[in-house]
Amino acid sequence: MRPGLLELRWAYLLFALLALNSFLVVWLVPRPQAFWVLAPLVAVQLIAAWLAPRIVRMVRGHRLLQESYAEELAFARQLMESVEHGLTVTDEDGRFVYVNRAYAELLGTTPERVLGRTPFEFTLPEDHARLQAARAERRGGQSSSYRTRLRRLTAPWWTWW
Repeated sequence: MRPGLLELRWAYLLFALLALNSFLVVWLVPRPQAFWVLAPLVAVQLIAAWLAPRIVRMVRGHRLLQESYAEELAFARQLMESVEHGLTVTDEDGRFVYVNRAYAELLGTTPERVLGRTPFEFTLPEDHARLQAARAERRGGQSSSYRTRLRRLTAPWWTWW
């Protein structure tokens, strides 16, 4: 089904119900008072007829924007996964929200085991000052480049075989 088609069908159904309502009012209300009852209903129908295509266009535009955003996000993820260097993204608290496979391999683990943890857990204590300085620069709106030494995660003895 094309984007917005379902919304368009609902708009036509609403319009049909409003039209049916006005015909019922004409048949049930005596003729002299029918105008005063029917006029607001006709006004609502005209507003609904004017508004329905605009709402459908807006919903279609929103869906197309969502689809293009999803495509761009998938492309960005594919690009970040294909890079041979370790790439990470952290949140405001400094916890990993994205880790590519190359970074996880540097640590000797999987990306899932790294998510939610901080870079300090995987960096040698002597390099923590560099991490803090780089984070302060990024919070100040500057880009930063730095090198640190990583600690590989060692697997427990019971996972060796």
